Amino acid sequence: MRFRRLREYFHFLRSLFRTNIHLIWGMWKLTAVPHPAITIFGGARIQQDTEETRIARQLAKMLASEGFSIITGGGPGIMEAANHGAIDFVKECDINNKACAQKVVSAGIGVIQLNLENINPYTQKYIEMPYFFSRKWLLVRYAVGFVIFPGGFGTMDELSEIITLVQTNKMAKVPIVLIDKGFWAPLFEWIQTRALARGLIGHDDIHLIICVDTAEEAFDILKMGCKGREESISYNGLDKK
Repeated sequence: MRFRRLREYFHFLRSLFRTNIHLIWGMWKLTAVPHPAITIFGGARIQQDTEETRIARQLAKMLASEGFSIITGGGPGIMEAANHGAIDFVKECDINNKACAQKVVSAGIGVIQLNLENINPYTQKYIEMPYFFSRKWLLVRYAVGFVIFPGGFGTMDELSEIITLVQTNKMAKVPIVLIDKGFWAPLFEWIQTRALARGLIGHDDIHLIICVDTAEEAFDILKMGCKGREESISYNGLDKK
């Protein structure tokens, strides 16, 4: 019994060491992406000829032109569109012989051997993590604002974790913008008529997220909400200064 426990414990220590090495390496690579940064989440299965991807590409380009780096999961769908939009800004600068404030604006953070995701061609910096939790840590750790497009279970997981971190004061309050009112309407109905009605969340919690339909609306919210944030947020509820 004791030997079994020791064996399991040392297996855990080895796994913990390797995970920490990956996180340190990932954070080092991510520091090559200039501050401030916006993380964009969304479904990997959404095709590039849809309205959602058009908005993602447009919004990312607008944010890059304002000096924000764009971070995604590095895969297809919404992630590819967002990374593409950031690169559009850099290419436009080159075509117009205009000096960009920063040449590195697009990053992707993926998971090793994730079948649904192939690295999209618009990530200037790509980081691969062995586990979802370490990937999410990097996606959240370096951002001053978040945009969530329609997606599946993975997108809902990412959205829920961000809201929970802000709700519990483990992360500074930041803009969390959802795109597509029609898609997210059932979620807001559940918040109002189920969670809030039964006292499972507080009245202030419903204001942690805002839903819009256009890239322009999202851009205005992020620009105003992230004003003055030149460095990444932290998990202790305090802004870095």
